[in-house]
Amino acid sequence: MLKRSLNTARLCGVGVALSLLSGGAYAADLPTKAPPVPYVSADDFWTRPYLFGDLGRTRLKEMGISLALTLGDEAVTNVSGGSRKTSANAGQLWFEAKFDMEKLAGIKGGMFAFTYVQRFGDNLNTEAGIPALQLTNEVFGRGNIARLTEFYWQQKLFDDRLVLKGGRLPVGGDFFFGLCEFINLTFCGGQPGNIQGGYIFNWPVSQWGGVAHYNITKELQLSVGVYDANPQYLTTSDAGIYAAPGIPSSHPGAGVLVPVELVYAPSGPLNGTWRFGGWYDNASTIDGGLPGIITVIPGVGGVPDQNIGDQRGRFGVYESILQRLTVEGPKAQGWYTFLNTTVADHRTAFQDYQIAWGVKHTGTFSFRPDDEVGFAVGTTHVNSAALTPNAGGNEVPIEAWYGWQATGWMNLKFDAQYVINPGGRGFNAAGVKTDNAWVFGLRTVVHF
Repeated sequence: MLKRSLNTARLCGVGVALSLLSGGAYAADLPTKAPPVPYVSADDFWTRPYLFGDLGRTRLKEMGISLALTLGDEAVTNVSGGSRKTSANAGQLWFEAKFDMEKLAGIKGGMFAFTYVQRFGDNLNTEAGIPALQLTNEVFGRGNIARLTEFYWQQKLFDDRLVLKGGRLPVGGDFFFGLCEFINLTFCGGQPGNIQGGYIFNWPVSQWGGVAHYNITKELQLSVGVYDANPQYLTTSDAGIYAAPGIPSSHPGAGVLVPVELVYAPSGPLNGTWRFGGWYDNASTIDGGLPGIITVIPGVGGVPDQNIGDQRGRFGVYESILQRLTVEGPKAQGWYTFLNTTVADHRTAFQDYQIAWGVKHTGTFSFRPDDEVGFAVGTTHVNSAALTPNAGGNEVPIEAWYGWQATGWMNLKFDAQYVINPGGRGFNAAGVKTDNAWVFGLRTVVHF
């Protein structure tokens, strides 16, 4: 019944999308078109922020309970590239609950929250045979299952100067670039997880961890996290790990992930968020597809370094800039830009860097103040030491979309992607050259 409903939605052109934090060639992060707050009960069906109306949530929020249910989907089709032309649809339904413990129990600065995510659908890259490094429908991945994505306690101390969090957390919830307004994964969610998804888990995967945010000044914040980077969290067969707060079993690739980040957030009309950080993971496992580092010996060529397995630790650095450029109206209208750069440890990373730049304009037309347009271009690089035909190559996606705020509770994005050299040099797993890929899609977000 559910499958039939989803197929019907696809035929009607309702692609639903979201973007929440995720890793590797898997999906992303946080919804970016949130309904307006507070809810106005006088709004009619077309302008109200929730499909089913208020349902008492305004009263609950006054009591300290915030609830949200959102459906997202990305319906995409390739008209070139890959081994065949086809379509795919993937999405997720997620429920979020936050409890203000100061209002509910008198615990000043305390908050408890949890989020469940149910994913469904197919991966266009697999269905169409596109050998891309990054997903062309980013919301796919990590199993078509229900996952406990967040389960944590947050505590503010010292007049909110120090914020502590502990529990089940996705790394991208507190670090990296958190927006996901594009359908290609290159431009969506935490970049370190996009290229290092084997041990940096973006949404909807979470792990036990703790985070400390210290507000040095009003505009400057230092953050440090410690996470259990255990591949067992990626399982789709043990409900005790993915559907509940359970503890994973030991794994030879497990380690401790420590990200550190400095955030500068200029206030005022031209506000922004400038992130500079790095991470260290103490495991010794190298990425799949990188059998060994290649040492170039004159007259001999490349020779695998047999000591690669003895080099413990994986690391990387990143920057993420999100900046408003113009102020053109009272409802956030204007131009925005972002620039993300991530460089991973060359000794151990199959994809060793990713760069993405893009712009967005809100208030495309004066009579459509909530509509938007977006454009982005990026690249993902295959480590030149990798033993693959794509070694040293760059995958270059270009994407543009028009975002239509169809109602107060539904947003549609009409999207076009052009992926140059999918896989890095455009070779598939069999070493056969493939064409660049044109992909068209529709993303939808519905707030219930």
